[in-house]
Formats: sequence, C-alpha cells, structure tokens
Amino acid sequence: MDSSDETPKVRILGSGREVGRAAIGVEHRGRLVLLDYGVNFDENEQPIYPLHVRPKDVEALVLTHSHLDHVGAAPALFISVKPRLLATPLTLDVTRLLLYDMIKLNGPNLIFDNSTVDDMLGVAESVDYERSVELGDFTLTLMSSGHIPGSASVLVDVNGRKVLYTSDMNTIETKLMNPHKLTGVKADAVIIESTYSTVTHPERSNTEKEFYESVEDVVKRGGTVLVPAFSVARGQEIMCLLEEKGFGWPVWIDGMIRSVTDLYLAHSSFIKDPRLLAKALEDQNVVKGWGDRKKALKKPGVIISSAGMLKGGPSLYYYTRMVQNEKDAVFLVSYQAPGTPGRQALEEGVFFDGERKLPVKARLQIFDFSSHTDWRGVLQTLKSLAGVRKVILVHGEPQGQVKLASKIKDELGDVEVLVPQNGDEIPVD
Repeated sequence: MDSSDETPKVRILGSGREVGRAAIGVEHRGRLVLLDYGVNFDENEQPIYPLHVRPKDVEALVLTHSHLDHVGAAPALFISVKPRLLATPLTLDVTRLLLYDMIKLNGPNLIFDNSTVDDMLGVAESVDYERSVELGDFTLTLMSSGHIPGSASVLVDVNGRKVLYTSDMNTIETKLMNPHKLTGVKADAVIIESTYSTVTHPERSNTEKEFYESVEDVVKRGGTVLVPAFSVARGQEIMCLLEEKGFGWPVWIDGMIRSVTDLYLAHSSFIKDPRLLAKALEDQNVVKGWGDRKKALKKPGVIISSAGMLKGGPSLYYYTRMVQNEKDAVFLVSYQAPGTPGRQALEEGVFFDGERKLPVKARLQIFDFSSHTDWRGVLQTLKSLAGVRKVILVHGEPQGQVKLASKIKDELGDVEVLVPQNGDEIPVD
C-alpha cells in the first residue's frame, strides 16, 4: 500500500475562508469522520451547502453544537444511508428544534424534510465529555468548548496522529458557561475557529454593567426595552443577567427562547448555574399569545425575543411598534449580518416598514455578548496545547485570518499556519 494512504488528511468542506457553513473531514484509508455539516443562506434565503461527500464514505458525523451553521446540512447525509451520528445529548435535542424550524421557514428550498431529521436523530448516539469513542480506525473524544451549553471540541486520534477541532469556542466565563476545557490537550494539528481574528472583545463584566445600567435608564424614564436575541444561548444569557442583578420591572420572554430554555434545564449539567436560569424562568413572564404581546408593550420593562437580527419572529412585531417611540429602546446583543433589519438600523439609522424607510427614533445600541473568543483567546488556546505542529484557521474572514496567522507564527515560533479554502486537503504527517 502507498505510504500516502496511511497519512491522515484534513479536508475543508466548509468554513474555509468564510464564517459559518462549518464542515471538516478527517480522512484515513478512504473513510471519513465528518466534524459538523452546516449551512449558510444567501440574500434570497437559499441554502448554501458544504462541499459534497458520499454518505457511504462517512464513518461518523459529529455535531459539535446546535447552531445551523454547524448542523443545518446534516440531514442531507441521511437520505439514502445512515452513518453514525455523535453529539452531546443537549446538542441533539436542540438540533431537532432548530432543524424543524428551519424546514418550516425554508422547506421548499431544502432537499430534506422533517422525516429525514427524524431518521437522522433516530440513529444518533449521545456522547458525554471526556469519554472516548472508537469508530474503525478513529478514536474520538469530545470536550467542552465553552461556546454554548452542550457545545464540544473534538479530538480525533487516527494512525498515531491527533487532530483537534476546536469548533466554536470561548475562553471566558459567561452567565451560562465556563471557559473551554482544552488546556493541556496534546495535538499534532489544530483546526481552530477565527471568527474574530482582528477583534478585541471588551471585558464581559464591563459589557454586562453597561447593558444593565442602560436598561435601567430606559425603564426609569417610562420606556420599554426590546432585546432581540438568538434563541440558542443568547436569550438565556440575558435572562440570567437580569435575574442575577435583581431587575425589578417586568421581563417578557417570547419566541423559541422558551423552548430552548426548557431543554437547557432538562440537561442542567451543561449549564454553569442552572438554578439561576430556573429562577429567571420562574420570575419572568413567558408570552403565551397575542394578548400577552400587547400587554408587554403597555408598561415599562424588557422584552427578550427571537429573532436576534430582527429578520422575523416576534421581535419584528415588537420592533415595528417601538422603533419610532423615543421613550423606548432596542438593545442588540447578537451579531447583525449584512442586509438584516438590525444591521440596517445600525448603519443607516432607518427601518423599512414594507413601503418606505423611516427613521429609528428609539434608543438603539449594540452590546458585545459574543460567545466566540477573540484573537487573544485563539493565541491563548494555542499556547495552552501541547505538541502542536500545524495550525489550520477556519470559520473566519480571509483578510483577518492572514493577520492572525502572522501573529500566531510570531508567538508560537516553529509551527505551520494555514488559511485553507474550501476544497483544500491537508496531510497530517
């Protein structure tokens, strides 16, 4: 057998020189372990899938966490055959919720339906952190990535080589999560996210203080604060923050945030302080219908609602009714993608009511509650690992990745740093 057949290789199937659409393959002897298989959407809401792989070549698919840019294309692999599927139990439960919702919103544009999702999750295997799983030539170990509840980094051991895929990760403590658990891990090659390759996040305690004081300022003046938030983790983060601070005004929870919160509490071992989240859910008001939505707008308080970019969901309903009221506020706590109403409000100071652009009169602010590490965290993580000879930057914007690669070489010395594009194959020799 050719010796090259014995050298494992990393295949970049998605997230190469782009944010999202995560899909990484580790290949050995024609068999493939897939690490995520996510989807992005274009400006017309058409799905952009990762590069194709033959499902029959897939030894297993590992879903590292329940965001659509990591799990959204996964059912496409389960239409004809059923590879093994591994994830933490919380990731599996939230993934079902998200995929059902994606199909409801984008069904005609997708190549799978709810029954495909059921087939996929029907063969899923729940994996706990730090427990190794053997799959043919591969041994996999999941470790907490610190990103969102249930999220994992994956160590792949194959033919004497160790490949670490950080997936999305965080190096700081948040209301929901402790930092990742990667310190001391030995790896020959590291595939690491670089979402914020040139960004320095503010200290989280400062962001929390500024956010809370801003909320109090609005409600004391008789206004209502809309907090559009991602259903997965960001909404619960804001719930916990307000609860911890003893916020004395009504807080309303709307959209899928409630369903995800229930799943988080059902898998409470994945939450840093489940009692805080449970108390927040007990003390805050869950919107049960249109009557509650109207009630939430009548008195000073806070409304935490999906969707986080104001593209749809109940947050858009509240937004259209509050955005021209100078007493009210819209506090953005999630990433705002280009072309979304949230981004348009930030950049142009306007919102589009379907017929015309109107000025945003409500107080508008954005707060950095990112669950991704910044460039400093990437360097800190790489320095904390052992034996690294090759660093592969994924899930980032190309110009920033080049700058970060240069920093890594300066700080780590004798390592190879790559910024691959989709389709590249990298030997782990």
